[in-house]
Amino acid sequence: LTPAQTATFVFSLKEPLFNLIQNECDDPLAEIWAATRLIDELGLYSMESFMSGRETVIREQQESMLELSTPVVELWDGILAIPLIGALDSNRTQVVMESLLEKIVQTGSDIAIIDITGVPTVDTMVAQHLLKTVTAARLMGAQCIISGIRPQIAATIVHLGVDLGDVITKASLADAFRLALRQQGVRLAAPAAKG
Repeated sequence: LTPAQTATFVFSLKEPLFNLIQNECDDPLAEIWAATRLIDELGLYSMESFMSGRETVIREQQESMLELSTPVVELWDGILAIPLIGALDSNRTQVVMESLLEKIVQTGSDIAIIDITGVPTVDTMVAQHLLKTVTAARLMGAQCIISGIRPQIAATIVHLGVDLGDVITKASLADAFRLALRQQGVRLAAPAAKG
């Protein structure tokens, strides 16, 4: 039922209850007042329960969306990629780190590509979160490559004075993937010419 239907049902108890009290009690006014307070509290409780349930569903959906928005994809045996799209905040970067670390353990991957092509802006906070993720991946035995650094983002990182240290960066996911394949010792042959 909707909240309005539930409240209407609860408050519809007043009239028959009041009629019963008037017919059965010696002092109906005191009893009617007590019944009114009881039904009002019941109506309030039903609304609070509805709102609490709604908030739980919304919170669970937000957590699910957050997890879905940070997929870790296995591109090749030993090579993972995590394409990031949209704004990064503390909660999301925490989920990114956890998802990446879990997948590194699951697959035993040596290389993880963090692609930020879809991240509109990189500020000091985002850069710090990325560095923490890279450090955590290293602790798990995986090397990280950050790809998708557009000219504007590169200029912003330099302007902010963020030191990416010895983090390998590439302009595109394709460049990062080629590098990762080379580091894994994989050689790709060009397709034979059709004759």
